[in-house]
Amino acid sequence: MYDEVTQGDMDIYGITNPCTQMTNFLENGAFFFSPAFDITRNMQSQQLCAIAADDPHAYDPDSKFQWNCNMQQVFTDYRMHMCSTTRRQQFDAAGYAVSLIQGTVESQYLSQNSGSGSTGVACFLISRSSSMRSGMRFLTRGVDDEGGVANEVETEVILMTPTTTLSHVQVRGSVPVFWTQEGLQIGSHKVRITRSAKATLPATKRHFADLLGRYNRVNVISLLKQHNSPGDYGGLAAADPGMVAHGVGTSEADLGRFYKVMVESMGLPKSLVSFDEFDYNNEVRGGQFDRVHILMRQIAPLLASSKYYLLDNVSETVLSFQRGVQRTNCIDCLDRTNVVQSVISRGVIAEFLRQNDMVRRNMLDSVVDSVGRLWAANGNAISRTYAGTNALKSDVTTSGKSGWAGFLSDASKSISRLMQSNFQDRGKQSVIDILLGSGDSGLLCRPVMLYDPYESIIAPQLEREMQRIGRKDTIHVMLCTYNLHGRSYGGESLGTWLSMPRDKRPDFIAIGFQEVVNLDVQSVISADTANRRTWEQVLTTEINDQYRTAFGDRAEGEYALVSSEQLVGVVLLFFAHDTALPRIHNVQMVKHKTGMAGMTGNKGCVAMHMMFDDTSICIVSAHLAAGSSNFAERNNDYHTIRTGTRFQRGRYIDSHDYVFWIGDLNYRVSLPNDQVRSLVAQGQLRTLMKHDQLKDQMAAGKVFRGYNEADVRFAPTYKYDSGTTTYDTSEKMRVPSWTDRIMYRGRNVRVLEYYRDEICFSDHKPVLAMMQFDVMSIDKAHKRQITRNLYARLHELDSGAVDGRAPRTAVQKLIDLDMPSSSGSSTGTQSPSSVSASGLDLPNPSSDSYAWWTNTGTQRTKPAVTASVNPFSPTVASINANPTHGSSATSTKPPNFVDADPFADDGSNIAWKPMNPS
Repeated sequence: MYDEVTQGDMDIYGITNPCTQMTNFLENGAFFFSPAFDITRNMQSQQLCAIAADDPHAYDPDSKFQWNCNMQQVFTDYRMHMCSTTRRQQFDAAGYAVSLIQGTVESQYLSQNSGSGSTGVACFLISRSSSMRSGMRFLTRGVDDEGGVANEVETEVILMTPTTTLSHVQVRGSVPVFWTQEGLQIGSHKVRITRSAKATLPATKRHFADLLGRYNRVNVISLLKQHNSPGDYGGLAAADPGMVAHGVGTSEADLGRFYKVMVESMGLPKSLVSFDEFDYNNEVRGGQFDRVHILMRQIAPLLASSKYYLLDNVSETVLSFQRGVQRTNCIDCLDRTNVVQSVISRGVIAEFLRQNDMVRRNMLDSVVDSVGRLWAANGNAISRTYAGTNALKSDVTTSGKSGWAGFLSDASKSISRLMQSNFQDRGKQSVIDILLGSGDSGLLCRPVMLYDPYESIIAPQLEREMQRIGRKDTIHVMLCTYNLHGRSYGGESLGTWLSMPRDKRPDFIAIGFQEVVNLDVQSVISADTANRRTWEQVLTTEINDQYRTAFGDRAEGEYALVSSEQLVGVVLLFFAHDTALPRIHNVQMVKHKTGMAGMTGNKGCVAMHMMFDDTSICIVSAHLAAGSSNFAERNNDYHTIRTGTRFQRGRYIDSHDYVFWIGDLNYRVSLPNDQVRSLVAQGQLRTLMKHDQLKDQMAAGKVFRGYNEADVRFAPTYKYDSGTTTYDTSEKMRVPSWTDRIMYRGRNVRVLEYYRDEICFSDHKPVLAMMQFDVMSIDKAHKRQITRNLYARLHELDSGAVDGRAPRTAVQKLIDLDMPSSSGSSTGTQSPSSVSASGLDLPNPSSDSYAWWTNTGTQRTKPAVTASVNPFSPTVASINANPTHGSSATSTKPPNFVDADPFADDGSNIAWKPMNPS
């Protein structure tokens, strides 16, 4: 419909093409595919996959570099369930799943004439951008909780001669710590490190664990500044992690020092991860670009030991493997990085040609120059993708020199980058998020659906197996909500507000603030974050002080601020203990406005998604509509937040295993003021609670359906004369009410304490809850093997390869589809086709002259089947509120056919060791 519509054009109905931005992005010349080989993997990786699968034609795309992985996932799963290698090859040959990479593919061909004829040399360069944390320059920086970093690119240089093929791989990527560059970016850029060292370490470990798993060894080459210049922001005397984490204006040099601290904190030997620093801008000052060879001499021993992948073209024998990789970065991983990677690549190629005497001297120089041109084109391609312009210092990459023409060209590109980053990048970022399925639009991120006839049979059996092999652990959490009434912290004592019990240490603490700033017009238009930054530092210290006070000598480790976010006056702060940090990942915080029909942020929420092991948790800090009788508006605000708040990949609030709402929900008590105050004075809280608006609305099923709240045994928390324990004596004389609440939803949540603190800081009192619940950890490799075993069993039944049985008939397959689990059986899993077709009183099959659904005189009903209940689903909390750890759900024996792996291309008896970086 929109094939011929260009950007800005409209069809006959005046509708702009909704796919214009996506079309333009896909047509930018940065996407590549290959029907001949797996373009998502380098040559060495392809060879290793073939060896592991014992199949030279094995096809196993690397999801890290497969940009259409989100759209292809359903086909990948379907292919995995195929039990025959031949069928998989047929599926691959049919082209159902074509892998795309984003990056560049460049080539150069050279030949030389000699006495024995002509010798040809082909040079190729393939760059693969990671899809894990992709985006535009100033919008995507640093690392995420999964270990993905911005602008991460694997670049492979391939040199083909008549006798051998060489492949050498380098990687680049943003500094793997949590950092951003905020505000309008003009001139020198202010760097902000957003997490402390301890909160950053698990993500840094995950990043390097991925690199080590791919390349065996990593040598870090940091090209960041090593000394603050007068134009830099900050100027910290040392890379003190605590200071840097809270430094509002740190510099590039501070970022580099913090990076080195994190690499050293991993505690890995230098034989696995080594760190080299080279202040590129300082070293080449004045056009001394040849000084890069200082770095080359520094890393020469590592390059020699890492080698390269080398293949004999005649015998197809692998002569050597690359056993290490150079990971290069600057601030953007663009211009400086590309120059240095080019020098490294040219050095490796030249050394290889010289050692093996493959070409004559003049030919060698031509090959090296060709590699330089490939790297110049590569730098331009990566820079266009990440920054919107060609790379700076292109002439240096090609020839090692620069002149006035290069200087003027770089100035023009810098101006263009300024315009791109500040005014156009957000639209491009949205397109990237949609393509990768990481956006917050549930409509656009719906998965592709492919019908699998066996899935309904496998699903309940797989669910039971996951419960059997999963590791269950109980965690403790502290939740707090506090309306600050716009007051700034002035050094007041926080008393016992965040005191902890002596026997249960919270694994994480979530604190929700409302009215952290005054809700005036100026704050609504542009909220000041100074109060939030102050509270971040104050509470980090206070929480650790309370922890040491409660546990004394038994206190080990400390709490660190993991993430925070602010919507005008609503703030959510999330702290975690050292021991819990490695188990927390995929942390996301989003904001949703509800003020003035969603146009302003004076009311709304900050919501957080995270995974604790393999359990999803959502925490919502909310501030709903005010007004004594406006409970209908509060209900609307609740539903707006519940249905409108989206996380990445279209996940919404209700799709989590556990959900916690903390905030000033603003529901009041529907009684006269004097009567309420009298009941409070008499301690008749249970009588007063009967008139609580929130309880009434929940009983009517209008809000918080499926949620619970612990018994409220404390006095109303609103409204006091600010800073006192006296209920409102102003002219308005507001009715005392329980506006500050904590709601929860999830299976078997145990509320240990639900109370308020008497701190006199604002016109509210803080409300806190101590809770515990169970989280699950499931090994992915073990799950994958069990899934394939279950599918293999069904395929064997279909082929008649089990115990001499006849293949399943179509009727038996339909029976299995309708009856995925046993009806009331307590002995285990009912295997497929164990139900007799003759015992179901089925009608005769339909034919051209007979249709059983019209000719039969009675209506047939499907036999009743007891559904398999997932005890870990949050929807069955009312079925078993207090399960024991010795329940039958955790001791179910495995089906008798989950024994061996029937696939020749899979390893059997996979040992399960959960990956928890420590």
